[in-house]
Amino acid sequence: MKTIAILTAGAFALASASAFADDKTPDNLTPAEQAKMKQQADAKKAAMAKMTPEQKAAAKKARDAETLKYDDTMMEYTQNSQRKNTAINKSAADSKAGPMPRRGTMNTPEADKVLKEQKGQ
Repeated sequence: MKTIAILTAGAFALASASAFADDKTPDNLTPAEQAKMKQQADAKKAAMAKMTPEQKAAAKKARDAETLKYDDTMMEYTQNSQRKNTAINKSAADSKAGPMPRRGTMNTPEADKVLKEQKGQ
């Protein structure tokens, strides 16, 4: 009987801990920033309360369209790896293409001279 009571108490403790873990408020906000955020949220709620059902439906439709556009963009970006790697490959090719001074002579007059010789100037 005691084990059931202990298990039940543990379950309640875990449930309450998960409720606290759901709080998404950043810890590093000052009270003034928190008050400003609360004021903005209250203003948004008041504006939503004043909307007609048609306006609410239009706002929801606009939010859904924006979310869908964002999701489509992310899906396209993650699935099209060739386009994603094109910039990386071009950058790597560009860095390999240029003349390189001898090792240990970077940022010296000798390096500038070597680079000019390699470029043919």
